Amino acid sequence: MPGFGKTLLCADNNGKGYKLSAQGERLTINLNYEIARSHFAELQRSVQQLAEAGYNIPEEIITSMEQSETHLKEADKYLSQSPTEMKKVVDELNKSLQLSLSANERLHLAKAEVDIEKYRKGTAVIKIVDDKGKPLPDVKIECKQISHDFLFGATPMGGNGSYDPRYAKLMKDSGINRSNITIRWGRIEPKKGVFDWSNIDLYQDIDAQLKAGFKLTGSLSMWFYRNSQVGDDFCPDYLSRLTFDELKKNLYQHMYTLTSRYRGKIDTWEINEMNLSWANYLDLTGEQKFELIKAFTEAVKTANPEAEVLMNSMALPFEFGPAYSDLDTVPYPVMLDLLKDKGQLPDIIGLEFYYSGVTTEGYVQPALELSAVSRLLDEYSKYGRPIYVNEFSVPSRYIAGSGWWHRPWDEPTQAEYLKGFYTIAFSKPFVQSINWAWGSADQDAFTLSGGLLDTNLKPKTAYHALTKLIEGWHTLETGTTDGNGELSFRGFAGEYEISAQTPNGKKSLGRIHVYQQAEQQFILQH
Repeated sequence: MPGFGKTLLCADNNGKGYKLSAQGERLTINLNYEIARSHFAELQRSVQQLAEAGYNIPEEIITSMEQSETHLKEADKYLSQSPTEMKKVVDELNKSLQLSLSANERLHLAKAEVDIEKYRKGTAVIKIVDDKGKPLPDVKIECKQISHDFLFGATPMGGNGSYDPRYAKLMKDSGINRSNITIRWGRIEPKKGVFDWSNIDLYQDIDAQLKAGFKLTGSLSMWFYRNSQVGDDFCPDYLSRLTFDELKKNLYQHMYTLTSRYRGKIDTWEINEMNLSWANYLDLTGEQKFELIKAFTEAVKTANPEAEVLMNSMALPFEFGPAYSDLDTVPYPVMLDLLKDKGQLPDIIGLEFYYSGVTTEGYVQPALELSAVSRLLDEYSKYGRPIYVNEFSVPSRYIAGSGWWHRPWDEPTQAEYLKGFYTIAFSKPFVQSINWAWGSADQDAFTLSGGLLDTNLKPKTAYHALTKLIEGWHTLETGTTDGNGELSFRGFAGEYEISAQTPNGKKSLGRIHVYQQAEQQFILQH
């Protein structure tokens, strides 16, 4: 789309789809016209739905929508002429489409700003009293947020999945508070029943990551994937020689042992890409997959009743075409629907958003514009489970033949997309984590040039953009208590240090925890 990007676009007949009434019938459509008409209709629906929900629609969005409609009508006029001047038709359609796409992105971003205030904050009423419980008016207090409930992640914390304190400090300084510990079955249990903890304890230095304040996820804990790059790291060869019953028992014991050993350190464990054929090295049937998911979950919950199971896969339902037989490859929502029917929905739904640039394996990823990201996230809210954007990155360098957004990828464009993506995802009440992965620096990135740091660990423009975003989503409130000794404020969910201003400086009054979408009262003694 000239002036907007090379992205995945939709023609849907104004939301009604295209249908044939009889076998053998053919339908010919003008694709340029249908795409422009469909995106204009989508913009109209979005504006109407948000206006009815009480959102203020910026005037410039209305103006863009009117201009888009005008260009559609001009295209209609040129199409009705004989002979048809197709160049003029396409020019008008492109102008209409560009206006609709740009306006819809701005509309979703405007909605996100409102929703962040609505969903990510809570109200705290602080009452200051003396040692006898008497309210103290006119006390100057400061409420400083020192931690965030929302999980901002980055992975890995070192080169080639290792731990490196230089990575960790840079990530921590930017506001990152979550990390993934890569669970490589083939290295942890290289022989059946024989465990080696060095990869987790030493190479990834789990204790150093915990000391740095990162909340940890056991990522890729069940991922039956092999290729020339990872070898048998995630799927040791001896698994393929087991009967299915032996495999299921081995899986249970493997996860029980892992969860028990790291209880209180790693309390979230990931099942990865069970709906995709490339993660089925063991050639499991659909029913066998469900049995292993059940065994995995039972092992984790038995070893640690407080632990959670995260299931992760590609967010786009249709990225890899129609389903193959016996659940070898099915759209992720189909897998989730089947699990829901069986009463086996995971505790957390993880989504991969690799929708720009080229991967290390040479796969050209479809590019998504921001309103499509917003709608896609909304689709997964129907399951009523917390959602982790578990893997997300975009490149800082354009590779010929790949998709692009607004401009061919460079550092400023990577940063601009990051800001839009994080703003939209952070605004969704069901999204609880956004993880920049894989990886933190360019040499580890699954998407080529997809790191927040370059190969010399120098922060890119996107790193600074993320730092500024996270800083802006922290609350610092100062004020003076009223006649009842109270001060109220709205702040982002997390832990706060409350201090009073005295002639001798600040005096700590204690800590409070603010929960999003809640109002709480705290009584603190001066």
